[in-house]
Amino acid sequence: MKRYWPLVLAVIFFGGLIFYRAIVIPITHDEAGTWYFYRHINVWTCFSSPSCWESANNHWLNTLLLQWSSGVFGEHQWALRLPKVIGGILYLVAAACISYRYHQSMALRLASFLLLTTHMYLLDFFSLARGYGLMVSGVLWGIYSLMRYIERFEIKWLVVGVVGLSLAVLSNFTALLPWAAISAGWLGWLVIQKKNILLFRHGVVWLISALVLGLLLRLPIKILSAAGEFNWGSENLWIMMKDFITNLLYRSDYYGGHFVLNVLWGVVLAFCVIVFAATLFKKMAFRNQFFLLVILLSFNFIVILVLQKIAGTQAPVGRKTLYMIPFIFTPLAIGLNLIQHQIKGFVVGLALSILLLFNMNFNFYWASCREWYYDAYYPELFSVILPDGSDSDSIRLGATWIFIPALVYYQATNPLPLSGLAYQKQLIVDSSMQFYYLDPRDTLGITTNGFRLEKNIGPFFLYARNVPSDTLKQNIKLE
Repeated sequence: MKRYWPLVLAVIFFGGLIFYRAIVIPITHDEAGTWYFYRHINVWTCFSSPSCWESANNHWLNTLLLQWSSGVFGEHQWALRLPKVIGGILYLVAAACISYRYHQSMALRLASFLLLTTHMYLLDFFSLARGYGLMVSGVLWGIYSLMRYIERFEIKWLVVGVVGLSLAVLSNFTALLPWAAISAGWLGWLVIQKKNILLFRHGVVWLISALVLGLLLRLPIKILSAAGEFNWGSENLWIMMKDFITNLLYRSDYYGGHFVLNVLWGVVLAFCVIVFAATLFKKMAFRNQFFLLVILLSFNFIVILVLQKIAGTQAPVGRKTLYMIPFIFTPLAIGLNLIQHQIKGFVVGLALSILLLFNMNFNFYWASCREWYYDAYYPELFSVILPDGSDSDSIRLGATWIFIPALVYYQATNPLPLSGLAYQKQLIVDSSMQFYYLDPRDTLGITTNGFRLEKNIGPFFLYARNVPSDTLKQNIKLE
């Protein structure tokens, strides 16, 4: 027990953090959109029904689990997010398994675990009802299982990995990239190890996955591709990696405008040094696993480049690059095995752990996420327009379109006495509204239409109709 209790405590701590944030983070725009459009559809018909794929908001496995969870626990936001919390805990377990199995000192085990987990951008998505967190969890399990597979070439580990990757694809179609990269890495490793007979015996696992995914995804991929959903991205790998590092840093700029670029060059340099050292140091522990991970990362970039040339797709950016965290940080974690001296390993592991925890703490927000930062202020908004003890039957509230899906969710599930929630990309001011909750870009002309600024709520503005606020609230029933 003493050997692995620190990792167990780390899993419990981060798992508790993920679940707590799933409770307190207000519902976000995309979550509310999934709930509104897909909560009551028959998801099993989606693979033959074009109506399911009017946008890429339908992350199929996320939608299925959201329906199951809310069917059992109700429409609470934590209930919608519970399957993703479980997915996050499974990710933590995989990170702990990798760190425990492939490191011998506790300091390096903790450093390895933190390399894989202390990314606030990643942790956000384990607390939200989106498919990205499930995707990354499936990818890490795919990578870990392949690392186990090459130890004795046991097919059970290949099955676990392929199932994890297939579920990742059903969580978000971006996972087709890691699926292709890891399958190519598996193929390449067997060729290198001259295990040609396993290409046929074990290749059937990949073949079954490919056939199933091909049959299920043919229609949605066709529809989403025609709608241009796969054209969103960056022009090349370097821009993609700069965006990836920017997101990992939570857009924090510690030392000026060149900090992101410096960190990116630092990661590239670290990789080059570790690969060079591992090539020379043949007694490195778990050397095969390290070079397998390097091969997987290389194939990931190759797959992206090939798709750009053949299909004209863009390299992924933003939350679509979350799956690269296991690809990049797992080999860095295993590379720590180059530190053979126990005291040096302790010092390096401790210093790296402190640095990672500092970056996480610096960017930590208990009750909001960066991707949908604008949804963090609903508790304050409701406290102003619906104070405790209010006898209002209905509040007519207009808002910028980015707020409408979440407001509709709260209107229906709390429920809140809100009306007038019109989804308008181009805001048209309605003088019958009692309040307007607006992004700064939509405030032009609001005062000339009979509204005055009631309160600044974060970076946004709450406007009230041009009567004293207290009088307005007392007379709502009369209106």
